[in-house]
Amino acid sequence: MKKNGKEKFEFHAINNMATSARPANKRTMVTAALVIGALILLSIIIPGLIIEDRKDDVLAKVEDRLEILATGRSELIQTWLDSIRAQSDRLVTNELFRLFAYEVDLAGGDFTQIVPPTPDEDPDSSLGVSLFEQLPFMERVLTDFTINSDFTASYLFGKTGIAYLTSGGSEPVTLQQKQLALSAFGRKEVTFGPVRKDATGLVMDLLLPVLPAQSEADQEEPVGLMLLTFPVTTKFGEFLSQRALSETGETTRMVQMTGTGYQEIVPKDPLLIKSMKIKSDTVSEDESPFTFALRPSINGNGAEVYSVGAKLLGKHLWIFQEIDQAQAEKNLDEFRNIAFLFAGLVVLIVGAVFLAFWWRLNSEHNGALAKQFKELANRIHAQKQLLDKINGSIADFIGLKAVDGSYRYVNPAFAAGVGRDEEEIVGMDDAAIFGTGTAARMSISDQRAISDGGAITTNERVFLNNKEHHLQISKVPFVGEDNQVSGIVSVFRDVTEIVEEQRKKEKAVKQMVVALVRAVELRDPYLGGHSRRVSLFALMVGKRMNLTEVEIATLEVSSNLSQIGKLAIPRHILNKPERLTPEEVALIQKHPENTQQLLRGIDFDLPVLETIMQMHERLDGKGYPKGLSGDEILVTARILGACDVFCARIEPRSYRHGLDPERALEILDDNDDRYDSRVINALRSVVNSVEGEKLIASIQQ
Repeated sequence: MKKNGKEKFEFHAINNMATSARPANKRTMVTAALVIGALILLSIIIPGLIIEDRKDDVLAKVEDRLEILATGRSELIQTWLDSIRAQSDRLVTNELFRLFAYEVDLAGGDFTQIVPPTPDEDPDSSLGVSLFEQLPFMERVLTDFTINSDFTASYLFGKTGIAYLTSGGSEPVTLQQKQLALSAFGRKEVTFGPVRKDATGLVMDLLLPVLPAQSEADQEEPVGLMLLTFPVTTKFGEFLSQRALSETGETTRMVQMTGTGYQEIVPKDPLLIKSMKIKSDTVSEDESPFTFALRPSINGNGAEVYSVGAKLLGKHLWIFQEIDQAQAEKNLDEFRNIAFLFAGLVVLIVGAVFLAFWWRLNSEHNGALAKQFKELANRIHAQKQLLDKINGSIADFIGLKAVDGSYRYVNPAFAAGVGRDEEEIVGMDDAAIFGTGTAARMSISDQRAISDGGAITTNERVFLNNKEHHLQISKVPFVGEDNQVSGIVSVFRDVTEIVEEQRKKEKAVKQMVVALVRAVELRDPYLGGHSRRVSLFALMVGKRMNLTEVEIATLEVSSNLSQIGKLAIPRHILNKPERLTPEEVALIQKHPENTQQLLRGIDFDLPVLETIMQMHERLDGKGYPKGLSGDEILVTARILGACDVFCARIEPRSYRHGLDPERALEILDDNDDRYDSRVINALRSVVNSVEGEKLIASIQQ
């Protein structure tokens, strides 16, 4: 049956079974559904909060990169335009041209004077005779300059807006050029006209004032205006082309504002100039409309991109840098995979439970479903033939699923990737191809694509042909002839290499930290043991204070490396039983700078170096090396500093016994203006715990 234009499938057997089921079975199903729903909700919310915290840092780096690229290319183009301007200065500063323009200006723009004299007129009595005799020579000079300087046309305008001197072979002056000349005449500054296209491609007009002969720029008004047209198609194509170091999905565009709106300059497109639409609420008279933001790409394909613009030639031309949203957020993949690992396990259980119910409820309706699937397959068959031709050579996996989740079409790359024949995959669902856990996650994104009516991008970790793969999946709803959603188009892109590179980087950092800790232990076993104890206390304190995973990871690395700067301090000073001299104290307090020198070239992708540099700062501003105070000190540095002092107090030395832990805590409490009270309370809780007592016992043995 149909209702409101949508097909509705009736499952009478299921309805009968539900009606005849016992109340206990209904309560079991409702309870199971509520528990599973709660687990799914938690598995989405918790990873989402973690990912959102990381996303801010990633987008800040993306914004910096886009601004640098946009500004850099804008400066390159401006430098090139300045060179064009400098080259043309030779013409307008030529005294011959300035004198000629001055004489024409004296004629008041009356071109009846620039004609041959009548037979009865004295040849030397008319100003027009001398001007007329100069015309052929001036035209040759202007033509030679135009050809030698790679301009396409040159025009010398008078006050009336008439070009009384042009280079040889120049096209007639257009209405746009005449209006541009009239608006610029009388101004002493050099200006550029808008980018436009003619028979040769993209061109720009350069307008230069011509002053009277033997005059200074600030003393006389212009008597003429030189308009030089030069080609920009090739140069703009070079400036806007992708560089070797450009990231995937990154694009440079040029945007121009005209009286009718905005235009994109596309030298490598047959159209050369395309009209574009920008929301009016993003435009400001004082700044570029292209501040950093997530917005639809200006190419009109509907893709979301992060973009930023840099001004060029005032407020009329911009260099526009954008990058695909998925590419910009690729560094979040590893975080997303880890955060959703637990969610995947939960969803796996959910999928298994629902599959059991589904099998039970649908065992008597396979015939009816098969009939419906056959009708759907017939409708999709014609579209499948077209997709086969287009998608046969595409390396990405492409699949079309019906709304029930079964595949109706896959391209050859999809079939080869999962190790099955195309015909075999048709009719299968995600659970049969990728497994129930992955299928359950994909089902969520399927529903989002259908409900939102737009593109949805997710990332999945799957095993294909006994090998781990990381896939970036983009989904859009497929609309049938009745203008109703009848399926989902999915495009799978293999990003395994990118993920593996990130893993290798993290592994290398961990190996490097281990190596540095070993170096500390070999140089001074006491420092190594102290670092491990500080690390154990700091991690337990951080967990009790509910720090984020990023902050916990920062504590783990920075605490292990916190004493590495002391390797540069002589051992006899570190272990000196007497009171240290001011010079020796100053030498010891340089160990944060020593640490900075050792670690500043290492990219931990965490605020490790900042934490170590601030561990000896105090809330009252009397710490070192910079005298930071209050909230200027990272919470990780506050924890590390308090745990370092506590461990140093309770650890025995060759010249003294270790303090009782409670006494060490009292010392910290007495200095609550220097140490964070929240950290001290958490440390006290750790000391009084079973783990803390065991750790303290190992120190006192």
